[in-house]
Amino acid sequence: MDLPSDTVLVFDRDEDLIVFESFVHATNYLEAIDVSDGEYTAAYSLEGGVLALTAPEGPEGSVVLNRTGRGDPADLERRVAHYWRRHQVGQPAGDPLQTARFLIDRDNQPRMGWLTRVTGLLRRNSPWH
Repeated sequence: MDLPSDTVLVFDRDEDLIVFESFVHATNYLEAIDVSDGEYTAAYSLEGGVLALTAPEGPEGSVVLNRTGRGDPADLERRVAHYWRRHQVGQPAGDPLQTARFLIDRDNQPRMGWLTRVTGLLRRNSPWH
């Protein structure tokens, strides 16, 4: 899977990582109140370009994401490696591109609700199947 050039990796205070397929996806998802409160500690492009998250209209407004013109691929690599150590225990750490693909693929998987799982178990255990 090729990722768009404007894929965004956002790290929060809890060292969680959220990946968005575009600037538009990121600004539509992230809330201005969280940006204003400093919930997000860093945002990067896939290549390690530093992105600035702001809420210029305050906590009730919209989120704006801009390229800063600076790069810090070493910090991005460090944060991604830390994400793998903390949240994907036992898995080999991926680079930022592999990590972005992994998280986008995971988030795009259809989720089975409890009713679907129960129905599947009942069908499997049914004497008519």
